Amino acid sequence: MRSTLQLFASARQNTIGFIGVGRMGGHMLNNLIIRGRERRGDGPATRYVVCDPDDRCVKSVVERHQKENPDVEIQVAKNPHDLTLESSTIISMIPKLVHVQKVYTSSDSPSVLSALKSGTLSPEEIAATICMDESTIEMEGSRAVAQQIEQTGAGMVDAPVSGGVYGAEKGTLTIMVGASSKDKFEKAKPPLELMAKRVIHCGDLGAGLAAKICNNMMLGISMLGLSEAMLLGKKLGLDQQILGDIINTSTGQSWASSTNFPVPHVTISGSSPAAHRGYADGFLSQLAHKDLVLALSAAKAVDSPLFTGELTERVYRTMMEQQGDEYAGRDFSIVYKWLDEVVQKGSAKPV
Repeated sequence: MRSTLQLFASARQNTIGFIGVGRMGGHMLNNLIIRGRERRGDGPATRYVVCDPDDRCVKSVVERHQKENPDVEIQVAKNPHDLTLESSTIISMIPKLVHVQKVYTSSDSPSVLSALKSGTLSPEEIAATICMDESTIEMEGSRAVAQQIEQTGAGMVDAPVSGGVYGAEKGTLTIMVGASSKDKFEKAKPPLELMAKRVIHCGDLGAGLAAKICNNMMLGISMLGLSEAMLLGKKLGLDQQILGDIINTSTGQSWASSTNFPVPHVTISGSSPAAHRGYADGFLSQLAHKDLVLALSAAKAVDSPLFTGELTERVYRTMMEQQGDEYAGRDFSIVYKWLDEVVQKGSAKPV
């Protein structure tokens, strides 16, 4: 008969801990559970432990899977420390660097690091631990957190995602990974693949975030450019549906035009843009602006020019200063509405 410690180690090795089960994380966890069950077949069942400061998110996730997947074991951890003691695979999707630091390396609250250093886990269990932070945060801060985790013998990768809430729900995200070694990437890859369409090793620690920041800066620029083009066409007397169709079959096509068109009454085949839902949900303007700020900070550190990036950041910042939480909490394609209805009426100054 195996000892209690052996049973604990075996259960921990087959447990995934998920920290941050909100708008993105809840969908990602769902894909982990559904696709994970399909992949393992007749293999041992995977256990899940969830943790989130918002009890409503935790309750929603647990109740959903108790109803839809009653055979799946989902437990709730009080804090990241307890979650780490029970999980060899740890995934986090949280808003800002300060939150990532609190979850992983805080000395003032129960954290992943405090669990790894508690003496409860054996060196083998620590070595088997892999952490994947999918947040979009500052590169240097992310590296510092990962280095502290890896000093214990555990592994950590930065794995920010692209695809928004829709991609999280459908499991079509692109995940960009920075890892200190190819082995760490290969260890993180299987669970990441359950949540994504593509998982790409971008390089060393921080490289995943570098790729995400560059991509999202381009996303903000393209949405602003598309919005300005559509407003120009409107003022020139063009039918906006016709112009939208032309853009999507011509050189102006982008993800913004094909998937998240910002004009409410324009319909692009196969897409369900936030503009059709009053700009609800989607990629929030405040998050789009946060990523633009991260890009500006990174560019300053390496002396790289960002002329259009700087302008785009100013536009989104001004929009939120003028319109407040109402626009900050809606999809970033609402910049079209702002340009059309606010700037053009003269109630706000163009940047």
